[in-house]
Amino acid sequence: MYLILMAGVLAAVGCGAGVPASPWPAVLSMYSSSANFGDVAVGNTVTVGVTFANTGGMPLTLAQNSVSGSGFSTGGVGAGVTLTPGHYATLAVSFNPSAAGNATGSVSLTSTTSAVPITIPLSGNGVVPTHLVTFGRAASQSAVIGYNVYLRSASGNSWTRLNATPVESTTYTDVDVESRQSYMFSVTPVGATDMESAFSNATEATVPFP
Repeated sequence: MYLILMAGVLAAVGCGAGVPASPWPAVLSMYSSSANFGDVAVGNTVTVGVTFANTGGMPLTLAQNSVSGSGFSTGGVGAGVTLTPGHYATLAVSFNPSAAGNATGSVSLTSTTSAVPITIPLSGNGVVPTHLVTFGRAASQSAVIGYNVYLRSASGNSWTRLNATPVESTTYTDVDVESRQSYMFSVTPVGATDMESAFSNATEATVPFP
């Protein structure tokens, strides 16, 4: 889903020739309207990327305004970041729960496309897992905004996506695995327009008992 805000255009109107055409306005297009971290082990940190692009014809300036909610933090977008037409940037949003339970928050941004701050809802769930599996893969050689992580049983064929928003790290911890079960994990790189590349080679993990 795109969240699109357009800058207003001030153009002189009058009679006579020689009035230049107004340039196409700046357009801020956001490829994620929220960031959901799912289950995260207490004390662990998961970082996802929220990507936005200037799909208009004029530069725009964007700055982080504020972040709220227990355990949430941001980085990657400082004051006065300018996006020229056709360029994008990724806001890194992290969740580090200090206690079990659901957490909600938001991050607000301002830009020259609108006087009203852009608010991105944040959510996550802190858990104390009985079992967990951490796995990783080599970083993509192409420009990516993050990775999607998939799981299936070792005997099955159907993959389930674990993350709602692309994660920035090349390692991932699944806290919802069960004992005496074998799982396969795979990762797909995600480009700026949420386009996924091919699945990585699958990694198998067997959860011990108890």
